[in-house]
Amino acid sequence: MVVTVPNKKEKTTFERRRQIFDTAIHLFIEKGVVATSMREIANAVGITTGGLYHFVKSKDEIIRMVTENSMFAHEAVKNLRKSLTNVTPTEVFRACVKCWLTVPPGALEQTAFLDREKVHMEPDVQEAVSDTVRDLIQFFEDLINDGIKAGEFEVDNVTLVAFNTYMLRGLYATRQWFLKDLFTPEDFATQQTNAILKQILVDRTKL
Repeated sequence: MVVTVPNKKEKTTFERRRQIFDTAIHLFIEKGVVATSMREIANAVGITTGGLYHFVKSKDEIIRMVTENSMFAHEAVKNLRKSLTNVTPTEVFRACVKCWLTVPPGALEQTAFLDREKVHMEPDVQEAVSDTVRDLIQFFEDLINDGIKAGEFEVDNVTLVAFNTYMLRGLYATRQWFLKDLFTPEDFATQQTNAILKQILVDRTKL
């Protein structure tokens, strides 16, 4: 396999786009998408408006970048599931839920943005976000159903448990101003995962 090492110019472009990306998300959350101008983003980054347009064409392009980046978290959970072999459905569920609920600091604002600002996205982007949400909720449903079939879980409403599991990631991101003083992302993920398992495990000694 040939590994391509980016040259200095490519690396600088990547780093600048990343800076624009992070700055814009912060402003979008603070002021809202509509109230944030490209000039404000440029000023916050420390470049001219013309310089900004050299790296990104519009706010819509930035929003698309956020959406695409958020999908990595979905894929990470799915890839983790594929890597887990010869383990019980309970352990698979525990590992996948904890992975999903551990929101790294760099992803907190992105997660909060997607939770709050979906209405300002282009229709095709809104649809893509909705599709990925439905897909991951179904993923958690499948994990729960695997546990039920194995006799390890007992669940009255599988879809509701899967939906609530999905939503907990957004809860930490949007309420971090309060939760960060009580839990690290890892502690939050561990304790929420245990709380879910406590509700659905047939044999709670497996906690």
